[in-house]
Amino acid sequence: MSDNPSGAIHPTVFMALWVVSSFGLQSLWPLNLPELALSEWSGRIVIVVGGLLMVWAQIVFRRHGTTTDHSKPTTALITGGPFRFSRNPIYLALILIFTGLSLAYGNAWGLIMTVLFLIAIARFTIRPEEEYLAREFGADYSRYRRRVRRWL
Repeated sequence: MSDNPSGAIHPTVFMALWVVSSFGLQSLWPLNLPELALSEWSGRIVIVVGGLLMVWAQIVFRRHGTTTDHSKPTTALITGGPFRFSRNPIYLALILIFTGLSLAYGNAWGLIMTVLFLIAIARFTIRPEEEYLAREFGADYSRYRRRVRRWL
């Protein structure tokens, strides 16, 4: 277990599956969203918001001297920055980015795959990570978990 202390499936597995499935299915069996004048722009805005959230969360990780690398142990419980509002701002950022891409490209498969991504990441990545954090940080993590929601 030393190569992955939490035992969680790395999120890049699910990210790759999202890209391949949403754009692959769209090319094989197009499932377009209704054409709305603002969907491309709203998609771009959602992508930018997700990107900014991702960068903010990464900056906070670096300031606390810990990592998002699943092969290394977590050295700090982060409760500030975007982690005041969500226990999982990086995964929330990915959901925003995937939703934005789906809107910008009019890809309904992308939205469907985003829902499946959310379910998979919650079960196979977040749940093991939370169990790991509970073991590592005990009562501090329990208090944080009661105070801050998983998503928003």
